[in-house]
Amino acid sequence: MSPDKLHTIIKDFSTEIGFVAYGAIAVKEFLKETEFLTRSIEHSYNGSMKYLARNINIRQNPQFLLEGAKSMMVFLAPYKPLVSQSKEFPLISSYAYGRDYHQVIKDKLHKVGEKLKESIPVAKYRAFTDSAPIFERAAAEAAGLGFIGRNTFLINKDHGLHTLIGVIITDAVLHYNNEVVKNGCGTCTRCLDNCPTGALVEQFSLDSRRCISYQTIEDKSMFEEQLFKTDRKGRVFGCEICLEVCPWSIKGESSKWDEFKPFATLNGKTSISLTSQEWLNMQEAEFNAIFKHSPLKRAGLIKIKDNIVNSQL
Repeated sequence: MSPDKLHTIIKDFSTEIGFVAYGAIAVKEFLKETEFLTRSIEHSYNGSMKYLARNINIRQNPQFLLEGAKSMMVFLAPYKPLVSQSKEFPLISSYAYGRDYHQVIKDKLHKVGEKLKESIPVAKYRAFTDSAPIFERAAAEAAGLGFIGRNTFLINKDHGLHTLIGVIITDAVLHYNNEVVKNGCGTCTRCLDNCPTGALVEQFSLDSRRCISYQTIEDKSMFEEQLFKTDRKGRVFGCEICLEVCPWSIKGESSKWDEFKPFATLNGKTSISLTSQEWLNMQEAEFNAIFKHSPLKRAGLIKIKDNIVNSQL
C-alpha cells in the first residue's frame, strides 16, 4: 500500500475515534530540543523532576524506542470542557476533570496501531502519551499540528491549546508532513504578563519550580517547604492561567470524549464540585476508590489537602 493511501486511512480512522488532528514525520534526531533541555536542567528549571535528566539519548533519538523505527505518528486529543469549573470550588486543571488521559489516549492509539497493522500486517509499533522520553510538542510541531507558543504550549490554529498529544512510533514508512505552521504569537506577551509567579522566565522557557502546576502536582514537598511561594488563586491541582489568557484559547469546540467529562463522586457531587471542606474531610481509602482512574491520584490526597489549605496566602 502506498504511503499516501495509508495516510488517508489513518487520518480518517483517527478522526472517527475522536482525534482532531494527525500528522507524521520520519524519525529524526531532536538536536535543538536536546540542547535546550540540557540548558534548562543546568539552570535547575526541572526542579525535582529528575527523570527529565535521564535518557537524554532516547529523547534526542526516538529510534532507541523501537528497533527499526522509521516514522512518528502524532495525534491531538481534544479536552476543552463544555463548562468550566466554578471558582467557588478548589480549582482543578481542565485536563483532569475526567479520567486519566494517559490510559484514555493510549487505548485509542492502540486502536490506530491495529488499524495500521490491517494495512501492513508485519508493521511494528509502540504507543506513548506523556509516558516516555519523547519531545512530543516538537514532534507535533514538525508533523504540522501547530506551533509552540511563548507559554510552551502546543497551539493548533483550529483547536487552540486544549489538546493532548499521543505518539505512535512505527517501522512502517508513511506520508510525511512537509508544511511548517507559522508561529502565531506575534507580539503578544499575555502569558508572560499574567503568570503570577514569573514561571515563564523568558519566551518559550519555563522554570518549573515557580510554576503553580508543578508546585501542586509534581513537587512532592509541602507548601511550607517550597522555595517559591505565591497566591495560587484557589488552584489546587495544576494551573491554566497562561492557557486561559492566550488569544488562541477561544479556538476549538468542547471535547466530545466522554472520558474527559467530570464524573460522579460523593453525595451527587462531581469531580469538580467538591467543596474545600469535603476534600479536607475525605479519607485516604475513599480518595483511592473515587479517584483511582483520575489524574488527581498523581498528586495524592495529602498533597491536595495541603494545596487547599495553602491555595491562598
